[in-house]
Amino acid sequence: MEKNKHEILKTVKIYLKLGRLFGVPNTWAAIFIGAVTSTVFPNIYDAIKIFIITIFSHAYIGAINEYGHLEEDKNNPQYSYKPLVRGDIKPKNALIYIYICYLMMIVFSALFYPNLIAYLSIVLAALFGTIYTFKGKYIAWAYDFSPSFGAAFLVIFGASAIGGITIITIVAAICAFLISVYSEWIDGMKDVDIDRRYKVPTTAVRWGYTHDKILSIKDKNMLYFIGIVLTIDIVYSIPFFMNIIPPLYFYIFLLIGVPIHILLIYKLFGKQNKETLRKHPLYFLATGVFLAFNLVVDKIMIWGLLLILVFAIGWVYIFSLIGVRFSKD
Repeated sequence: MEKNKHEILKTVKIYLKLGRLFGVPNTWAAIFIGAVTSTVFPNIYDAIKIFIITIFSHAYIGAINEYGHLEEDKNNPQYSYKPLVRGDIKPKNALIYIYICYLMMIVFSALFYPNLIAYLSIVLAALFGTIYTFKGKYIAWAYDFSPSFGAAFLVIFGASAIGGITIITIVAAICAFLISVYSEWIDGMKDVDIDRRYKVPTTAVRWGYTHDKILSIKDKNMLYFIGIVLTIDIVYSIPFFMNIIPPLYFYIFLLIGVPIHILLIYKLFGKQNKETLRKHPLYFLATGVFLAFNLVVDKIMIWGLLLILVFAIGWVYIFSLIGVRFSKD
């Protein structure tokens, strides 16, 4: 009996890894921030329904990425821990898992929010993620932009599911797009050696970056990152200058967001390695989630913002505790 229980828990853990469920807070944050920026404020039932949709949509994208890159991953020793690479899951079973996740995402989306715009948004978000896996990763700029369009459509889905799309929704969607562009860029910087070997046209590969290179203000990659940060900050400031929402969010942004962005730019100067490039997005993405919900601080209040942060940190902590992570890098 104990042995069977252990095997069941082991299987569950393997499929959690396959779907990369460690990162659910990122997808949930994109959808829920869209919901909160809507013309209708979501209630606790909406939060639960969005969470259910998030689980399946995130697992679909995570699993299809693992499945689509299986042959490539088999040739990289650093990916030997992955369930598909290790043989813990057969490709046929992984494909069934992918179909089930996609079907459940569609069914729950249509069941909870029978809205054409919402339905098309979640389908487009999944489509861009799929395009990235099978084609976008190997096309210059599509590597950066295809998953980023998916992130923006998740925000649109959240808003259109609950009510109507607002200017704040558009601002949040653009910021989600840019944050995703950053994520793809920094990931390409971290894995530049492997990407160069397999001819993945990331900006780091195309612009000749190596881990021996010292990043300076003259480097294209450094200027690219600074450009992303400045664009995010400018877009983020639009509601303040248009006097659309109360100014509290902007003051918090100036007090917390801007100094962190300056610090993260500073920390990239000089020579970097895989470890420093792995840690950098942890701070940047955490700041991004904080600032996203700060956009609606007048609705969710400070305690709501803190509660969301506790949820995100708690989720990551629990999954780390049971050994379910994205990677070992």
